[in-house]
Amino acid sequence: MDLGRRAERLCTPKASRQRYSSDSNGAGVLERNTPPSLASPASVSVLTEMDPWSASTRYRAIQYVPRLQERFASVTVSHAGDTVVRHPGRVGQVAYFATHAARYARRSTTLRSAVAGRDSLLIQRGLYPIGPALIVHALDGFSGRIVFDLDDAVFRMSPKIASKNRPARWLYGPQQALELMRRADAIVVSTQVLADLLPDGLPEPTIIPTVPDPAEYSVVTPEDGLPVRVGWAGTVGGLSYLDPLTEVFRRLADDGLIEVEVVSSHPWDGPATFRRWSLEEEISIFNRFGIGIMPLPDTAYTRAKAGFKLLQYMAAGLPIIASPIGVNTELLSRSGAGVLADGPSEWELALRTLVLDIELRRKMGQAGRAFVEGYVDLDANADTLARLLAM
Repeated sequence: MDLGRRAERLCTPKASRQRYSSDSNGAGVLERNTPPSLASPASVSVLTEMDPWSASTRYRAIQYVPRLQERFASVTVSHAGDTVVRHPGRVGQVAYFATHAARYARRSTTLRSAVAGRDSLLIQRGLYPIGPALIVHALDGFSGRIVFDLDDAVFRMSPKIASKNRPARWLYGPQQALELMRRADAIVVSTQVLADLLPDGLPEPTIIPTVPDPAEYSVVTPEDGLPVRVGWAGTVGGLSYLDPLTEVFRRLADDGLIEVEVVSSHPWDGPATFRRWSLEEEISIFNRFGIGIMPLPDTAYTRAKAGFKLLQYMAAGLPIIASPIGVNTELLSRSGAGVLADGPSEWELALRTLVLDIELRRKMGQAGRAFVEGYVDLDANADTLARLLAM
């Protein structure tokens, strides 16, 4: 399985990039114009399922906007406007879904103007994170080219949603993704595993890995002394992946070897300290870790994941322990950045080994950083997207 060609060029320096912001309606605003000589005649609208709080939005859409603007005459961005705070209790629940219903309706209306006059659309994951496929009809009048980008198997009912009642499946099911697939002229996915899961009868998918920009990350230097901080960062939906390691973490913490830190929007119930995730600390948070971990259960959904967390750990120069699921196996095998562990006993052995061997941690961290610097080529990825949008 090939995740994408090894890059020969490093990332564009941060100082050369254009700045990006979004207005109150979720529309993207590019703060510097492209020299006309660099642009083609086409105009592109980038539509995202979620606001910039989402890693998918940031790293599969926003990250490429400045580079796409260098390749097209006009690039605009329209976010879903889905940032809604959910308060506890029944009143909070009702208010949460009522707000989403209003945002969904507004999104359906604003989409028509967002795509008007555009030659091509790049749609990242969907048009709104919840709700039926009805919203896709906002594109009925669009006659240009549609490129649909996916970094998860959102076209399948996830096990968690499949276990819910019918209203929940209606709200969170794959209907939007399936309808957008039917309309797409090109499909982009993050891994070969995800490509293999796609339904029959679709355009041949193009693989673009989900990647961080290594230039944004400072490299962690391993420190002597115990305990070593073992870090996990992810969404609330991934917290349950830590549950099988509860007793392992507890034993190693009791032995004075580790302290576990979980960075998310919600605390984990296991033996760990909690740090609330924030966009401002998205990159610097890895400087707090001594080891990065990525446990996963073995399901069709997790096998399709892009391994982005591993690449972030590598960019920060962290040694890694991960489950041998999906692309994790290839990334660690190719990079030498860490250890694959299957089951609690292997996880405990891997943690003990790394914690007690600072030179091994340093060697793995350096190998991971070197790998990700060669693996990431944002300009080449932007070239691929531009070709798909302009075909």
